Amino acid sequence: MIEPKAIVSDWKDSSIWSTQRLPAERQFDRWCDFVNEAHLHWSIRREPHDIFPAFIREGRFGDFRMASLTAPQSRVKGTRSCVEIAQDVEALYNIIYIVNGSECLIIDGREIDLRPGNFVLWDSARPMTFITGENLHQVTLVVTHDRLHRVFPQAGDFVGKPLSAATGLNRLFADHLLSLDQQFGELPCDQAQTVLDSTINFLAATLDSGNCAADGSCTSELLRKIRRYIDHNLEDFDLSISRIAVSHGISIRHLHRLFKGLDTSVATYIVKHRLDRCKHELSSSFHSRASITDIAFRWGFADSGTFSKAFRREFGMTPRDFRAIAKAQGAASTPA
Repeated sequence: MIEPKAIVSDWKDSSIWSTQRLPAERQFDRWCDFVNEAHLHWSIRREPHDIFPAFIREGRFGDFRMASLTAPQSRVKGTRSCVEIAQDVEALYNIIYIVNGSECLIIDGREIDLRPGNFVLWDSARPMTFITGENLHQVTLVVTHDRLHRVFPQAGDFVGKPLSAATGLNRLFADHLLSLDQQFGELPCDQAQTVLDSTINFLAATLDSGNCAADGSCTSELLRKIRRYIDHNLEDFDLSISRIAVSHGISIRHLHRLFKGLDTSVATYIVKHRLDRCKHELSSSFHSRASITDIAFRWGFADSGTFSKAFRREFGMTPRDFRAIAKAQGAASTPA
């Protein structure tokens, strides 16, 4: 009887996933290359290291990736600015779980200190910095924007909000993530999709329950429904504050109060999420034939001038410049 094909061969052979196979002077460079391969493009400060023994393992299946990484030394720093982001051909969400050691992330100008048992969601479409602590070991589940948005449209609202895996659903998800890391490469290809679909639903439930616990009232449930409604209607030119309020049976004043608790406004929330969708399409080869104006219109912007100003304010460059960089980097990374 022929055994079903696994995702990755030799998944549990730790020797082939170690930088120690290489000469000492090449170990850190290989680690940096792995970070760029597994977690998109980074600018990593390449300081000299006499030796850098690390475990680096990654597997991919469809819209998913599973990566495990160690870093024996602290203060290794990597940055994703608009330049690195423009080189990506897809937008990804990454859920990082800290198994050992520590790491500091800087997202939206805020420092997030992660310790063993912490996990956090980060978004490849947003600028970010990481700084490793001593003896870091992290496990990362990676999924495309499109795939996670199908089951959890408001995922972007949870970026940079650390959660503890000490108890409850968070603990169960962390245990599942660690088990998935151990078994990912050995999953039979004909069963992997079912396992990963269940995992992404588990992730959505975990993030949502964490938000509910933080808010602690039925207000959070209403807010989740409103955000889901907005995310599903971003393409609609007629999406307005009054329509959102009427659709949920609340006053406009109450709607503004709900979003004030998120340190944003309804209008800002809508514009930001529309810009994120536009940014993804501008960097995607699938939408390369669509004009910038067409993309802006598709996501609810009434004119290209307003869109261009909003895009530059959010991402630090014009849509045209962003697309040109993304196209050039995509062409450079395509084999001849």
